[in-house]
Amino acid sequence: MEAIKVILIDDHRMIRNGIKASLEDYEDIVVVGEGADGFEAIQCVREYKPDVAVIDITMPQKNGIEAVQEIMNEFPDTKCLMLSMHDNQDYILDSLEAGAMGYLLKDTDSEEFAQAIKIVASGKKYFSTDVSRIMAEGYLQKFKAKPASDKSKKESQLSKREKEILTFIVNGLNSKDIADKLSLSVRTIEVHRFNMMKKLNVKNVIELVRVAMSNNLV
Repeated sequence: MEAIKVILIDDHRMIRNGIKASLEDYEDIVVVGEGADGFEAIQCVREYKPDVAVIDITMPQKNGIEAVQEIMNEFPDTKCLMLSMHDNQDYILDSLEAGAMGYLLKDTDSEEFAQAIKIVASGKKYFSTDVSRIMAEGYLQKFKAKPASDKSKKESQLSKREKEILTFIVNGLNSKDIADKLSLSVRTIEVHRFNMMKKLNVKNVIELVRVAMSNNLV
């Protein structure tokens, strides 16, 4: 099995050096390139075609979120993992909307960092415990602000099977994983997902997860 190719993008060289050192013990992960801003992130992806791009958010010239948007448009096979000192909910959600597959805080230990890279490389989303808590708290606040009737209306639109599939989607599983768990075809899962998005009037999976959590549908 080939090692996971990673690029590191952060405007602090010491942080990049620290990350590289922490990953040296993992033979299945190799750092192939690095950069200091969003422009260099895009250049590195073009040059090295990494499996995972680890990107900071606050950087000069072009920030990490802007870089992720461009990478996703040009190189959708590269998975982006945000690594930031910011536990701000807006940063987290903006990163997801841009196409990032995960979000870690910079105090993450090397074991969790390596695990996150492997999970993101496999096509699944990963959030550290603190980030997941921040997201959950934000969604809960939005839910409390909504009338109960709004939640009931949305919930009544979904079938039992759709709610079951929606739960898996919220937990970060992709269509193939869900299909395997439910002994259904990938096509059937995708049809259910499409129908849920139509019923809940959302345009993508990120919005679907937001509506599900903010209305406590799962």
